[in-house]
Amino acid sequence: MNTTTHQAILIAVEDPVLHPEAMHVAAATGRPVIETTNLMDISRHFHRASAVLIDTSMASQLSPGKRRDRVFLLDSDPGPSDWKTAMKIHAEQAILLPAQAGELLSALGRDDNKLPVASGHVIGVAGVVGGTGASTFAAALAKRRAESATTVLIDADPSSGGIDLLLGIEDVPGARWPDVGLRRGTVQAADVLKALPSTPDEVVVLSTARANILDPFALSESDVSAAIDCFLSADRSVDVVVDLPHARVHPDIAERLSHLVLVIPAEVRAVAAARARYMELQQLHVSITCVLRHRGWSGLDVAEVEEILGADITAEIGSIQRLAKSVEMHGLTGSLPRVLSSACDAVLGEVAA
Repeated sequence: MNTTTHQAILIAVEDPVLHPEAMHVAAATGRPVIETTNLMDISRHFHRASAVLIDTSMASQLSPGKRRDRVFLLDSDPGPSDWKTAMKIHAEQAILLPAQAGELLSALGRDDNKLPVASGHVIGVAGVVGGTGASTFAAALAKRRAESATTVLIDADPSSGGIDLLLGIEDVPGARWPDVGLRRGTVQAADVLKALPSTPDEVVVLSTARANILDPFALSESDVSAAIDCFLSADRSVDVVVDLPHARVHPDIAERLSHLVLVIPAEVRAVAAARARYMELQQLHVSITCVLRHRGWSGLDVAEVEEILGADITAEIGSIQRLAKSVEMHGLTGSLPRVLSSACDAVLGEVAA
């Protein structure tokens, strides 16, 4: 049985005449329907839906980098179709409704083996400043998610030193970034998953490498984007956690995220920086969850941070005794401290909502 028959159709139609026509055709397929004109919701569901029905008004607001199969640009009968916009968004077809409703229904209902199964979540984690513990939280989030789903942790920070060190698997054989060959063309997700090292609790890890010789490989945003696309194309649902550099979230990566987690120290200067960063990231139309981190003595509480930030805090992480030493000596192994697992659960609950 093709599991894609249970995937939703995303309808992003602003036109009041086209909207009911699109809803009628989508309902006839028997698939669930997600209807929205909110750009953050469109970004979250764009790569996970079985198909996308979109009108010219909404298509003009899409990021130029968004590309996938089974996108249908809708225009009202008698037309003409906006072929320029259709080509810009790489639409499979430009459809006039209601005249071509039957043709659209056939396209949506066809048994297409190239369709992906329901894609997992792609969660980016970034600190608003350096030293927030964002990498530790990303690793903890991946460990927690791996308890119920296939999960990959991607090290997207070229200067991280290797997130495999943080997880204590630096000696585990397996491919690192220079070895996966995503730049050389199509690579099957199943092959990559088998090649990468895993933690004892089954987090698959794509980490930067360390070598005693000068390595010509330089990790770029296009490498990270290609890796995310690869895992989303797997023949089973794979969740991806991306440990992002704190300096900047590249738009090509942001558009692939279903959620972005910002780790914010409860300190005046850090929260001031977080406010500017939060406003900047909102322009990327990605859902943002804020986590408050207490580093030893903290000058601000949740209410004060929320007032400055203009956003809700989903979880707090207090100072965890002996965690830094334990991670330094052995990596983030074994069971997570309760405060860390509780914060992960709060974030994952918001991601799933």
